[in-house]
Amino acid sequence: MNNLMLKFFTLPILPNAGQAMLRILTGALLVYHGTSKVFGGLGNMASSLAERGWPAPELQAFMASYVEFAGGVLLIVGLFTRPTALMVVGMFAIIVFVFHGADPFAKQEKALIFMALGVFVFLTGPGKFSVDNFLFTQTATPVRAEPEAQLPSEQSTPQDKA
Repeated sequence: MNNLMLKFFTLPILPNAGQAMLRILTGALLVYHGTSKVFGGLGNMASSLAERGWPAPELQAFMASYVEFAGGVLLIVGLFTRPTALMVVGMFAIIVFVFHGADPFAKQEKALIFMALGVFVFLTGPGKFSVDNFLFTQTATPVRAEPEAQLPSEQSTPQDKA
């Protein structure tokens, strides 16, 4: 197999762009799903949680809605990416395995995809095209202090080291 084919089939093509695209897509989908809950009211979600006997349904509906909406915005720009992705994974794991635990796979599928996307973003990190990369990888040039002048009597000689 020639070198070009080997590279085509084995090496990533634009890994930074692909990572950014998947992170941004995940965030945009979360914003889309969270917008109706945040701006349309939490009543339907809270009542659904209350019907299933979940404690503090209003609080849980509020938290889930804002993990989707605000978490999606944070993922789009790539700010606090790993903590946000971890919250997304945790929330969708609860949705898949607890809330829809007894439901057929068709009910669990969308939440499972969001959970998998969150795991991907968590494992790969924010990437090169993110605010996190800009904020946390800027390296300032350290300012070197001038060495203190030593008196001739304080200077070490090669005999002192022996």
